Amino acid sequence: MSEHIPSHLSGSAVFISGSLSITALPEPVIERIGGIVERALPVLIGDARGVDRLVQRHLADRDIAAVTVYCSGEEPRNNLGDWPVRNIPSSGRKGTAAYHVPKDAAMARDAFSGLVIWDGRSRGSLANIHRLAVRRCFTMIWFGPEARFITLRSDSDRESFIEAHPCRNL
Repeated sequence: MSEHIPSHLSGSAVFISGSLSITALPEPVIERIGGIVERALPVLIGDARGVDRLVQRHLADRDIAAVTVYCSGEEPRNNLGDWPVRNIPSSGRKGTAAYHVPKDAAMARDAFSGLVIWDGRSRGSLANIHRLAVRRCFTMIWFGPEARFITLRSDSDRESFIEAHPCRNL
């Protein structure tokens, strides 16, 4: 865990991320987020459109307080619940995917587990899955093309997934 994470997040935070192209949260994903909330697990979320904004809206509508929004730059693009913000410096050019890589890497480093809502194409979401896998984090992936969850629980699960879905964006 990063020393910059509030102490109430240490050891249990869930990094929720996903594809920019997704415009609605599938019901099984909403149920999974409900389980995270019921267990009072803190959520780490980015500030992008797509899944980040959808999950933020879902959590804000339920007045969930245990959320930290990560952003590159000084102000988050989205912070619908007015939650604490963690600003991650970036040397990438603003407006590019590279600009957001340090932010995503920080969330993966600070998380205990992950929930990724993936459209099957997004390289950023795939990179987040790989970042969590490298840390041996329990990760649930909503695989949109097949409308099902993929669970990365064991080293074998992680190795099989990484072999089937290589990533060069880390």
